[in-house]
Amino acid sequence: MAKRSPKKLSKSLKIREKISSERPPFKRSETHRFPRLGDKWRSSKGIRSKMRLKKMGRAAIVETGYRGPVLTRGLHPTGKREVIVYRVEDLTAVNPDLDVVRIAGTVGTRKRLEVLQKAKELELQVINRRPSEKEEKREEAKEKEKEKKEKGAPKEAEKEAEVKEEGEWSAEKEEAQIEEEEERR
Repeated sequence: MAKRSPKKLSKSLKIREKISSERPPFKRSETHRFPRLGDKWRSSKGIRSKMRLKKMGRAAIVETGYRGPVLTRGLHPTGKREVIVYRVEDLTAVNPDLDVVRIAGTVGTRKRLEVLQKAKELELQVINRRPSEKEEKREEAKEKEKEKKEKGAPKEAEKEAEVKEEGEWSAEKEEAQIEEEEERR
């Protein structure tokens, strides 16, 4: 891999983004006729395949001209290398200046929280945090729970009292309505 200077890297990332935005969606030959083929790419191999022969009006095929810059291949959009982590011990090999952490999908919730805590201590960037694991939301949720506990008990008692009052009032109202209907008859 070529030497990564910050200027060259940022320029290459911009170029890669531009190329990616212009890259056509590569579709398998005849997918419009046979939905069972799906969206996955497969190269055309037919002897008379118009797509393989690059006839005008046919879908684009995968070629080297659509590749991004060598400097940024395999890098995360932040310009750092992704390192998959399975255990807390794996974090010791990660360099915060060059790498970002991706926690493996097979890691359970308990170990995942341990990895997140250790990554925070080591000031490492974790790119696949779950919404429930984000610190701000967790703190907000804790504050809301505290407010509910503090204010919840008196409010619940007030609500029950209101419901009782409404229940009595609605019962009286129903009785009054029934009496009025009887008088009308």
